[in-house]
Amino acid sequence: MRPRVFALALLALQARQAQPGALTFTLRIEGEKEIHATITGRPEAELPPGPFRGTIALNGSPAEMPVAGTVVHAEGRWRLPLTVRYADVPPDWADRFRPETFTYRLRGAVAPGAPREWTGTQAWKDVGVESDKETGAEFLRLDDVQLTEMSLTSSEAEARLGVRNPLPFPLRIAETEYRLVVNGQEVGAGATHGMILHPSQRNVLSLPIEIDHAGLLSAAGRALLAGGEVAVKLHGRLVIRLKGGDLTVPLDLSGHLTDAS
Repeated sequence: MRPRVFALALLALQARQAQPGALTFTLRIEGEKEIHATITGRPEAELPPGPFRGTIALNGSPAEMPVAGTVVHAEGRWRLPLTVRYADVPPDWADRFRPETFTYRLRGAVAPGAPREWTGTQAWKDVGVESDKETGAEFLRLDDVQLTEMSLTSSEAEARLGVRNPLPFPLRIAETEYRLVVNGQEVGAGATHGMILHPSQRNVLSLPIEIDHAGLLSAAGRALLAGGEVAVKLHGRLVIRLKGGDLTVPLDLSGHLTDAS
């Protein structure tokens, strides 16, 4: 390719990548009541720095959520940091959820400028999401696993899974499936169907586990007979059913197995 043609192609590529109106989103999950988001657009001249007030809607919803923050400029882009309260999320957004992509409509202005509007589509996989281990445990945690029955020939157990629903409306768990692992050895499994996560609270789910009695004795028999706690892992998935498609939450949790007696 000749240098002039190559330069024109490069400029065209840069122009496509820097189209005004195309926004990107990053999220940081902190605490139980709110989430920190940053909306980024380019070029920076598209939106002046200063206090921004407006609304945002997802997936064509008529329900708009108010947003406010201070626009800053950096590296040729404008950035709008926001704090979103879970309690302000409209139920209609959950009904319109799509598992792969979402559309957005952001309206607002930095006073005294004229109101602006941005619309577009983004894949969920392109949204940057950050959270620390402690924050993750606030939303999903294995409280304990207890042996509910243990004899010479059989065993049963129950896991108690803490799941926080921070949203102001209930969520339906279509199904869960899970495996109990001790010392790298699978010793039990189970599944549930049709559970509800009540809104704005921490829910405790009881998950029955069918134990492989011989496997459990092989992996942790001495510790159990001595009455001690046994470190375990729970692997599997939890499926939240929404009108627009299922949302699968992986389970990869650590806890302890104890004898209820």
